[in-house]
Amino acid sequence: MIQPTIGRIDSHAHVFTLDLPMVAGRRYTPAQNAPLSAYLAHLDALGCTHGVLIQPSFLGSDNSFMLQAIAQAAPRLRGVACVTPDISLPELEALDRSGIVGIRLNVIDGTQPDLNTAAWQDLLEKIKSLCWHVEVHCRSNKLSSILVPLLRKQINVVIDHFGRPSDCNHSRDYGFQQLLEWGHSGLVWCKISAVYRTCANADEGHKFLADTVPKLVENLGRERLMWGSDWPHTQYEQQINPEYLTTQLNILLQDETLAQAVLWDTPAKFFKFV
Repeated sequence: MIQPTIGRIDSHAHVFTLDLPMVAGRRYTPAQNAPLSAYLAHLDALGCTHGVLIQPSFLGSDNSFMLQAIAQAAPRLRGVACVTPDISLPELEALDRSGIVGIRLNVIDGTQPDLNTAAWQDLLEKIKSLCWHVEVHCRSNKLSSILVPLLRKQINVVIDHFGRPSDCNHSRDYGFQQLLEWGHSGLVWCKISAVYRTCANADEGHKFLADTVPKLVENLGRERLMWGSDWPHTQYEQQINPEYLTTQLNILLQDETLAQAVLWDTPAKFFKFV
């Protein structure tokens, strides 16, 4: 176990088992189970007291397994759900009471919703009434079409995985540069997570983290950044090990003020642990 000198929250992880009903036309099928017991052990090994579960895309809007996990580990976990735009306010309020704090739009390779339709506008009003956020997972070149209507609605937005830039050189990625500009809105948060989904090898990933975080701090502020392990590293299960995550945590821990904000202060408040 890593012995923490400050509190730590893992702001991005998934739990599931392979026998759960998965949606047709899913982008991928996971290779192995990711049960709650294994995730809690993962948190302990990293010195994390709390974690945020994100509904995986292949389970669609059936959030029941995640909700069971949150209930079993309460009050250690919170969740971000996937929902359909026709969900009612009482249904959302029930999710809120169960530890859900936001919804996720996962359009990394899928169909992008039209957030300007009446159904989505109505849902976004409900999200605001609950003081929830919208989490966005898409490639950097698609960020604009999703963020603009959300920001117009004054919705708090969390961007997954550095905004998924196209390669390790963020300075030449237009979508990432847009993300830095949107950071000045005060409505955008970003997850420092899953570098390996952008960079081909560990050394490149660690360098990307060290180079990119200062840019995010400059434009979003340390109070709008949070770290996530992205456990169980779906599609990269055999490539990511505890040493990889420990190295990335140690890069963040070099700046104690930044680490305090990213690992505890920001996620504790944002995900309603305190």
